[in-house]
Amino acid sequence: MGRKVSLSLNLDDLPPDQAQTLSLLVEKADFFNIAALPEKPAMPDAFMYTITVITETRTHTVRTSETTAPEELRPLITDLSARARTRRAR
Repeated sequence: MGRKVSLSLNLDDLPPDQAQTLSLLVEKADFFNIAALPEKPAMPDAFMYTITVITETRTHTVRTSETTAPEELRPLITDLSARARTRRAR
């Protein structure tokens, strides 16, 4: 098992432009309509992602990998991964 990197964000705590960027990425990914689990198994040694979005009215979690992530979810994964690396480097 590889190392775990986690990130928890509250849009209210982010600068407005960053909060808007994340909101748009969630919206463009149609996040709440993505299946919770991928249809195909991940490739061995692939990076795994668990993304949970919580709003006032709903919660949805998607578990995917770098090989099974839907194309529309990849920009959100890229953004969140960069944020996680930046926080870990501090």
